[in-house]
Order: sequence, then structure tokens, then C-alpha cells
Amino acid sequence: MKSLRIVITSCVLFTTVTLSLLAQTTPSQCLMTVNVPFAFSVEGQSLPEGEYTIFTVTPERSIRIVSSDGKHSAFVNTLQNYASSPSENSRLVFHRYGDDYYLIQVWTVGQNVGRNPLSSKRTMEIASSGGKPQTFKVLAQTNHR
Repeated sequence: MKSLRIVITSCVLFTTVTLSLLAQTTPSQCLMTVNVPFAFSVEGQSLPEGEYTIFTVTPERSIRIVSSDGKHSAFVNTLQNYASSPSENSRLVFHRYGDDYYLIQVWTVGQNVGRNPLSSKRTMEIASSGGKPQTFKVLAQTNHR
């Protein structure tokens, strides 16, 4: 049993180090700058209203959201969302339940693949209880692609 724990711990440590090194050696690409006029959540992390820059961490898999003052940031795992035609603009899409906003999509101008952040436990609870969201789109101020 002890040796199994050592093997599992070693595998987790190796994976963590490998992903960390990959994130450091893979150049991130700035996708857009956007001014979000409300506080929002993404993958269970709360971010205040303000200006944010969105970067790729791994192409089409993970993004990093960083506030313009550098005080707030989030690494976000995403799933690909394919569209039939390229996006006409860069934008973030949010669902609002009551007074709470949740980031649900990131689209980049000229791309037919969007990024959907993984749903948080809270959004899944709201959706499963029959909550109907309002959808809000926030267009990018600056496209960086």
C-alpha cells in the first residue's frame, strides 16, 4: 500500500512539473483586451469588474485572464466549441443568474473555434435546479491576433 502511494505521488508530481514547464516554455499569445463592467466568476474563481487581457496558455485548451493592474488573474481550462463560420469579433460571453455572472465562452475574431471554460460546481447546481440564465456579450476593446 505504501509503495502504491509513492507511485501515485510521483506521477502527480511529475505531471505537475511537466505542465508547469510546458506553460513556461510555450509562448502565450495575447487574444484580446476587454472591459468587463461587472464582477464575474470563472471555474469557481471570482474576479471584479474591470479591464482584462486574455492570453492563451496552451492553444485552444487553456487561457489566462489578467486584470490591467495585475492584481487579479485566473488560469482557465477550456473545452473547444466549433462554429460553422469564423467569429466576426472577439468577445466574452457570460450567463447571469440573479446578480451573479459566469464566463461561459471566449471567441476570437477570425477563428471558428471558441473556448468554453469548464463549468463550476455552482453553475451546474443552478442549471440543474431549473435556473434560466440571461446571456451577455462583452466585445473586446482590442484584438491582438
